[in-house]
Amino acid sequence: MSAESAVSRREQTSRRISRCAQELAVEHGFDGFTLDELAEKVGVSRRTLFNYFPGKEAAVLDSPDCISPDDVAVFVAGGPEGHLLRDLGHLVTHIYTREEPTREDWHRIHALFERNPRLITAAKERFEEMVTQVREAIEQREGLPSGHPRAHVAVAIIVGLFHYSMASFLSDEDRDFPTDFMAGVDEATRLLS
Repeated sequence: MSAESAVSRREQTSRRISRCAQELAVEHGFDGFTLDELAEKVGVSRRTLFNYFPGKEAAVLDSPDCISPDDVAVFVAGGPEGHLLRDLGHLVTHIYTREEPTREDWHRIHALFERNPRLITAAKERFEEMVTQVREAIEQREGLPSGHPRAHVAVAIIVGLFHYSMASFLSDEDRDFPTDFMAGVDEATRLLS
C-alpha cells in the first residue's frame, strides 16, 4: 500500500469516527454515549479510537489539524494568485472543503451545537487557534509585526464572508459554498479597491 493511500485510508477512518460521534451526540447528547458505544457504531476497537483521537470531545469536533502545511506555505510565499484576500479565500476554501462536506454534514454539525451548547466553547477555542494561525501566516507573508491591524482586518473580512456564505448555503439547496464564498471574496475585493 502506498503512503498516499494509507493517508487517505486514515483520513477516511478519522472522518467516519467523527461522523459517528457527531450522530451519537445529536441523538443522545454528548454525555449520553460512551467511547465503547462509539467504537461499536464505527466498527473498530476502543483502542483504535485512541489512535485517531485523544478523547470523545476531539472525535466529536473532528481533527484540529485542518490547515494543510502545504497550503500555508503556498499562501505565505504569495500564492496562489498574488492577491491577499483572494489567496485567503483559497486557503479557507481548502480548509473547509478538504473533506468535501455535504449539506447534510453541515446540518449535522449545526444540530450538534444546538443539542450540545457546551461544545460551542471548545469549537470556538479551536476556531481561534486556526484564526491565530491564519493571522500569523498573513503577518509572515506581508512582513508585518505581530498583532498588526492589517492581518486582523483581513481575517475579520474573511470570517464575515464565511458566515454569510455558509448561511446562504444552508438555507438554499441550489447554493454551492466554495463558489458563493469566492464570489463574496471577489465582491469584497471590488469594494475595497
